[in-house]
Amino acid sequence: MIANSSNFQRCKHFQVTGYLLCIAVALLPFSIAMANILFACSLLISFVYGSWWHGVNTLWQRAKPLTIVWLAYITLMVAGLIWSPDISRGLVIISKQWSWLIIPIFIATCEDKVWRNRILYSISIGLTLHLLLCIAQSQGVPLPVAAPGGSSPQDPAGLIGHISFGLIYGIWAAWLIHIAMLRNDNLRYALWALAALSILWVFIVQGRSGYIVVIALTSIMAWKLWLQHLNFRFILSALLIFIITLTIIAMGPAKERIQWTVDSLKAFSQGDLSHAEERVSIWYLAWESWKTSPIIGVGTGGFPSVSSTIIAEQHSTLNLYGQTLIAVPHNIYLMELVRWGPIGLIILLLFLGFWIRQGWKLDWRQPNLLLIALSGIALSVHGLTSQAIEEYHASVYTAIFFAIGLASIAQKKG
Repeated sequence: MIANSSNFQRCKHFQVTGYLLCIAVALLPFSIAMANILFACSLLISFVYGSWWHGVNTLWQRAKPLTIVWLAYITLMVAGLIWSPDISRGLVIISKQWSWLIIPIFIATCEDKVWRNRILYSISIGLTLHLLLCIAQSQGVPLPVAAPGGSSPQDPAGLIGHISFGLIYGIWAAWLIHIAMLRNDNLRYALWALAALSILWVFIVQGRSGYIVVIALTSIMAWKLWLQHLNFRFILSALLIFIITLTIIAMGPAKERIQWTVDSLKAFSQGDLSHAEERVSIWYLAWESWKTSPIIGVGTGGFPSVSSTIIAEQHSTLNLYGQTLIAVPHNIYLMELVRWGPIGLIILLLFLGFWIRQGWKLDWRQPNLLLIALSGIALSVHGLTSQAIEEYHASVYTAIFFAIGLASIAQKKG
């Protein structure tokens, strides 16, 4: 495997693929279309010349249980078309899974430390420039193109949008903190400052999933890298500082969002869905949709058509802002339960569990290895309130971070 990797790295096509990936990840926060074109070109080249297959082999060797469960997940997705009431919608869902195909090519490229660093630099350049765009947006500067849903001068999420913003910048900020800890030069202060600004902006953007992701990642990383090796008094002091910091943030940029959530949950607990947040009503729709076929689910793509019937019957009791068609449940766990019943939920839990376990057992003090677990944890937490596993930015960035982490294992062992 080492010899094959060296041969690939000496090939001209390997260099071309590396540059394409660097440009793609730098453009990713700004243009999905351009990033997709570059990803497609790199995939085509890697298919033809074999580096993609080398990445597949490395993925199989390093993460065999995860690969098996992922194949089971895709198999179930295709099989779910058989009993789906909306096959065309199911085919659209299947087409969204292409983002996972970039994992092998990133693994193959990032086994070379030079290219791994170049890709990480390119990711950082893209996210830093996008963060500057968000700051400009908050000051009333118009975006170069139409802003995605949830992005505005009041919630300045730039061109990524507030749904995936917290996941992406949460993982990146955690990685910046880790790299800053490993450095002894003055650059570490810039990395700390950039990480702090990223975390602050997650709360300014007001995506509640982002709050939870950031809190989860920073807490887990702090435990793995510092707290489990320290005495109880220091842990207690750190916890107190953390609580005070969260309180200040909660009373500042996140206050309105948190209060909205509290009021919504209160209404839901009292059985008043008409005054609960829209997402709570959608979760209720997902639950009721699953109950129509609790054993095998409604099939791949069946949720919109099944839920529309429930909406027609109970619309007056739900808070859906006049919508009569809901495309997704905004929760990956409910999503798979509705699609394929208990077996779908179990496969999803195994997929995420193997992902996190793959990175949890590693030495997080080594560069980039923590990216495996952090990306899996972020996707799992983010999925509580979104379609994380099928959102474009969320799935692509977590796939890339996972691949970089896995390639770092291969480099370390090679």
